[in-house]
Amino acid sequence: MSFNYVKDWFELLSYAATIIGIPLAIYVYIKGRNEDKKLKKQEALFSSHGLYVDYLKICLANPDLNIYDTIYNKPGYSLIQKKEFIAFEILFAYLESAYHFYKDQPADFKRKTWDGWVSYIKGYINQENFITAWTLTGDEWEADFSEFMNNLIKEEKQRQSQAKDMNAQNGV
Repeated sequence: MSFNYVKDWFELLSYAATIIGIPLAIYVYIKGRNEDKKLKKQEALFSSHGLYVDYLKICLANPDLNIYDTIYNKPGYSLIQKKEFIAFEILFAYLESAYHFYKDQPADFKRKTWDGWVSYIKGYINQENFITAWTLTGDEWEADFSEFMNNLIKEEKQRQSQAKDMNAQNGV
């Protein structure tokens, strides 16, 4: 085996490494940068939700003050209803944070954890005050989360209606 033969192979390998390596490095860099952007968005969302929840806790402790200027302050809602709405808004902030945390997780992790959150939400769907609070504020949340919640509520209501119809047909 001659020196020129080995040299030619090493030169060929260096070209291949360049042809493959540079685009791969660019891809890894861009992917990492996109992941960093996504993490920064999540951090901003979680931080702002934390601050908003802190404010809502002040509103909850003082529902008689006119510091929570939303649709809930319109005449016709009792003090207890306003407290319920504020508490549900705190819950919605937590649910939105959880939604954004889990939506891009691997399927098995998401299935093990997020499905529990979905079951938890479904437990509230029968409560009129929960639905009223969501109806009043649902369009104020991030679009993907609002769509998820609206679809979940719609599906659960349809499922309950079908179960009710089946029970009526079976004489239950």
